Amino acid sequence: MSFLMALLILIALFSLSENGDHPKRRRSRRHILYTESDSCLEECCKRAHSIGIKIVKELPFIGGVVCETADGEDVKLLTLERDVKIEEDVKVYATCLGFGRDQAAVGAIPPDTITLTGAPNLWKKTTGKGVSIAVIDTGIAEHSDLRVKGGISTLGEVHTENFRDDNGHGTHVAGIIAACGRDQGLLGMAPDADLYAVKALDRYGSGFVSDIIEGIAWATEHRMSIVNLSLGTAEKSEALRRAVRKAVAASTILVAASGNSGGTGSPGVLYPAKFSEVVSVGSVDSDGKLSSYTSYGPELNILAYGENILSTYLNNSYRRESGTSMAAPQVSGALALLLGMGYRGSDAVRALLESAKKLDLPKEKQGSGLLNLAPFAQSY
Repeated sequence: MSFLMALLILIALFSLSENGDHPKRRRSRRHILYTESDSCLEECCKRAHSIGIKIVKELPFIGGVVCETADGEDVKLLTLERDVKIEEDVKVYATCLGFGRDQAAVGAIPPDTITLTGAPNLWKKTTGKGVSIAVIDTGIAEHSDLRVKGGISTLGEVHTENFRDDNGHGTHVAGIIAACGRDQGLLGMAPDADLYAVKALDRYGSGFVSDIIEGIAWATEHRMSIVNLSLGTAEKSEALRRAVRKAVAASTILVAASGNSGGTGSPGVLYPAKFSEVVSVGSVDSDGKLSSYTSYGPELNILAYGENILSTYLNNSYRRESGTSMAAPQVSGALALLLGMGYRGSDAVRALLESAKKLDLPKEKQGSGLLNLAPFAQSY
């Protein structure tokens, strides 16, 4: 055997020992446990402690907990308790392509794509004042064009008020919704809406489903009118749907990006956008052409502009980004304007979908059509 071959074998063996399935090296796995009965959940938690399963944090909004084990099989023992439901606490990711470029802002005018939606034509009547919008994302950074009224971080085992954005995605999304740089900065869809930051994604743009559930819980408990979710996962989560349904029952509107997987094939529209209770938003370019990357399918509700979108960014700067992450906040901002005009909850969603401009596309690729606020300027 040659020296080179022996070296390669040793490297391979070392790699297996470090990263393989050796019992002592199994990665810990997170699961969400929830039940209809508080007493049953209490018994489940006691059982978890008795067999060495760590309870990471509680999810009172859905009557559940997050637990962590060194061996994912251990947690299945908990399903022996009656009415206990269990699922893996999967990862969720920001739905931005991540190939943006910095740009100096053009003073005191809305970006072209926001003008195309017809939003500025409504500003003499409403700018979204008094409408509260929670941006569940990577946080929101300090910026001269953004007024953030408060927020929370749901990352980790303990909530904090440190919602500072260390990624940029959340700051960009927030600016599309409600940038208010009237003198020399940038204007968003609803410049006077109340922004709240819910940091549920880390500096890499990822988090757990449980972090999103806690974000939705916070938004619902603080009576947010709209929740923007420019994020998604291909994995269906009944625990997440439970949170979504509770939020909608409390008259909170949820808007989510459809995803950037490019078509109806796997995974298609991502969750939570795939849930029928959520307004699912796909992307087009400035000419109204369907973006090549946008996810679509029967769950898609509406399209908005999502390519090369100018908005606020880290370090008080501006940046152009693309993705359904950029389309969803246009719809959130548009809904804020309708709420400011007096529409209520589901009526605002219904009116927005009915006003959408029909494109020469199959329904699964456009939903109700392209975001279009012109009819409201004419009729108001």
